[in-house]
Amino acid sequence: MIPLILLVFSVFSTASAATIEQLTWQPELVTKESILKNYLKLTNETIFEEMTTLAFVTTWNPRGFYLARKRVNRLSYVSNVWFEVEPMFGMYVMSDITIVGLKNIDRDFIKFLRKNNPNIKIVPRFMFTKFTQEVANYFIRTEHIVQRVAQTLANFCHKNGFDGLVIDSYLTFGESLMKYRRDTVETFEQMGNIIRKNRLIAILSLPSPVGNEYFLGDENQESTLINANECESLLNAYDYFQMWTYIDGLHTRNVIHDKYLLANMELCKFSPKIMLGMSLYGLEYELEDYLEGPRLRDWTTIDSKRFLQVLKLEDSVLTWNKKNKEHELTSKANNTFILFPSLTTLEYRLALAKEHGVAVAFWDYGQGLDYLTNLI
Repeated sequence: MIPLILLVFSVFSTASAATIEQLTWQPELVTKESILKNYLKLTNETIFEEMTTLAFVTTWNPRGFYLARKRVNRLSYVSNVWFEVEPMFGMYVMSDITIVGLKNIDRDFIKFLRKNNPNIKIVPRFMFTKFTQEVANYFIRTEHIVQRVAQTLANFCHKNGFDGLVIDSYLTFGESLMKYRRDTVETFEQMGNIIRKNRLIAILSLPSPVGNEYFLGDENQESTLINANECESLLNAYDYFQMWTYIDGLHTRNVIHDKYLLANMELCKFSPKIMLGMSLYGLEYELEDYLEGPRLRDWTTIDSKRFLQVLKLEDSVLTWNKKNKEHELTSKANNTFILFPSLTTLEYRLALAKEHGVAVAFWDYGQGLDYLTNLI
């Protein structure tokens, strides 16, 4: 993980009216037996209505394409993870970009979505790759190249009939954000403004501004990836800011709790342009190492196939963690500890988003249990 120099932010104190007791899916209703019996069942009933939703679909989890078709009328945006943005060079320096992944476009999929939901917006993700740090630093400090790249992206979207795009560039520009903070933020702003001037939807995808991993040793003192003023300026440049609130540092992974989610929304003043990230994948750790703590290595990300494999084990135990508001799955025989989204956990996080009037984004739509899509 790229190290960050982070700004100390004030203590977050916003409370939420949402409680577990108000939920349809009480923790005790989610059992090993109920999951195995119902996880494939899709219903027409829903708990949350009139919420803006985005679903990421990936080629490595094709179940997401199936579910997007089934749930097309429940989705506002679909982001196909098809494209990589690579630097293109002129006389020894970066002059523009080339977009890789054209062959991945599934036009039949797009046609189906539009036919069955004329209001749906197709906003594929563009991930910036193969930028050396030298090239990344040159890019964020060269305004005319930034403008050219943004226009190239806009032209590509118009040519292929997309409604907009999701910019995912943190893995490339994370170090630039540390060293050249103002230039990097202004680069993001400029790209968003140009894309929107081309009458396209612009969504910026970044890690959560406030993270439990960066408490700097003080539970009551948060630090931020971007500060409140920068958050406001980015929101002005984009239609949405999609936060990776499904990640709380793969090393520590303390909790994705109320304080964490509320602090991220509060930093951006609970703007309706926030897209709160909702994970449909799980995390696995060796049980013995987990119990010893602290976590010194990364968690392993898993999909529903692995979760169900462990769930079916005779010795596996599913319990409810009141503090984290998550179901935990353990198996001593297999030395495994798993956190995986449950109906209770997801309903609670959706209730927080609904209460504060923000949108939600699911990563990714093909990794979870099918029946989770019944909620919204």
